Amino acid sequence: MRTRLALASVAHLTAVIWIATAAPGAENVRMEPVRPAAVAADPVLGRQLYGARCAQCHGEQGKGDGPAAEFVYPRPRDFTLALFKVRSTLSGQVPTDDDLFRVISEGLPGTSMPAWKKLLTENERWQLVHYVKTFDEIGVFKDEPAKQQVVTRNAPRVTPDLIKRGEALYEAKKCWQCHGKLGRGEGPSASGMKDDWGQPIRPVNFTKSWRFRGGDSLEDIYRTFTTGFNGTPMPSFLASIPDEGDRWALAAYVKSLSRPLKAGQVLKATHTKGDIPADPGADIWDKADDLDVPLAGQIILEPRWFKPANDVISAKALYNDKEIAIRVTWDDGTHNEGRDGKPPDQVALQFPADELTRLGGEKPYFVLGDHNRAIEHWRWSAGTGLKRTRAFGHDRTEAVANRDLRAAGTFVDGQYQVVFRRTLRPESPGSLTFSPGQFIPIAFHLWNGGEGEEELKMALSAWHYVLPQSPTPTSTYLWPMFVGALVVGGEAWLARRMRRRRSEQDSESTVATTQVSWLGTASTKFRVPFK
Repeated sequence: MRTRLALASVAHLTAVIWIATAAPGAENVRMEPVRPAAVAADPVLGRQLYGARCAQCHGEQGKGDGPAAEFVYPRPRDFTLALFKVRSTLSGQVPTDDDLFRVISEGLPGTSMPAWKKLLTENERWQLVHYVKTFDEIGVFKDEPAKQQVVTRNAPRVTPDLIKRGEALYEAKKCWQCHGKLGRGEGPSASGMKDDWGQPIRPVNFTKSWRFRGGDSLEDIYRTFTTGFNGTPMPSFLASIPDEGDRWALAAYVKSLSRPLKAGQVLKATHTKGDIPADPGADIWDKADDLDVPLAGQIILEPRWFKPANDVISAKALYNDKEIAIRVTWDDGTHNEGRDGKPPDQVALQFPADELTRLGGEKPYFVLGDHNRAIEHWRWSAGTGLKRTRAFGHDRTEAVANRDLRAAGTFVDGQYQVVFRRTLRPESPGSLTFSPGQFIPIAFHLWNGGEGEEELKMALSAWHYVLPQSPTPTSTYLWPMFVGALVVGGEAWLARRMRRRRSEQDSESTVATTQVSWLGTASTKFRVPFK
């Protein structure tokens, strides 16, 4: 181990010296001077803060070997080699102090690195910046400190043409080999990738912008393509994409692949007429609302699972007069049916088994229920299909027949879609029923077989709710029409009445005028002069 680290240190030192004099493609990027640290170093405070906040993961000596290191993905950074992913400096160079401060302050999405700005003052975070640099065994921070950083200002306006240009570059530069045709991280080269420390590493899923390590803004993505991620297979594209406009175009295309996270507590089931097809990709699902459900590793019971492969599962629901259908969707870089010594990929829906619980009582324990409150578990496996059980805790389960429950799943372009279909009101007394307007607790469990997830080693959610929305009655549409017709009719009647009254008034005025005129003429004609 020491020999490997020593060789890596020598190689890294050689690379840094070479890059400092002739970085490939350096002439193709705008650079600006690096600002000095805003706060002077206080070694005593830095050491105290590191020991209290950072050593658990990164280790006392900064080697990424703290007591919690084996339980997180990716593994904590080894500071001794001065290899850092998120930087505004060129490939192979050390980060600026501002780069380190930003990572410490904002954290790294998709990892166990938290945002320390919520717990530490600005001065304390700057002290950690200074102290982390002291672990550099090569002396790069001292001998070759960052002097120039990439300019990411003045981003172009994102247009359809710019995105199309980026899409062509994504194809031509073979980004899809790692990240996949649709950006889900399922490319042909994705399996078996490792970082410079020999640890497994997965390509980023571009559809999940909330997991982008260095940020998900257009400027952040452009910076990553320009600088690369040191210590990983992600290279700098300065040499292969020398034109700055092309790198912006590629960033715009990658950003277009991402989608917003649609979080919430209620999965709304939309009412539909006619049959619900078994095909998870049927067009009818476009009319249903999305819900993204956050997932976390199961760390309550042994064996605990601290590094789940998935952090979210998406769900939709439809129902008609006979059945309810719930479709779940999640991304997975590999398709596993339980062969080659790996567990199968699996997904499950969990409901309270007791009717009183479903109607507002205390919910069962969210990890497979408890001895007093059972759960109903619908599990679909890519290898064996549907299995339905009732559980009174993780250690007590019983099989249940699938009489009124069906499931079908597909795996296409690195994405699973599974549809569970169940009759609304089964004949068995006390069975789980779904009624319009009734909130039913639901939870989700997910297993990625390629990552060794099985049984209690899984990703799971807290309790949410599924709500079959009451179908809109016809009267809802008829009443506005009736009221509108009434208003229009009333206005027409009132207008006619006002015109009639005005006409009558005009007639009376004409008669009066005629009478006055006649009287005036008569008085003139028969006037007798006085003498």
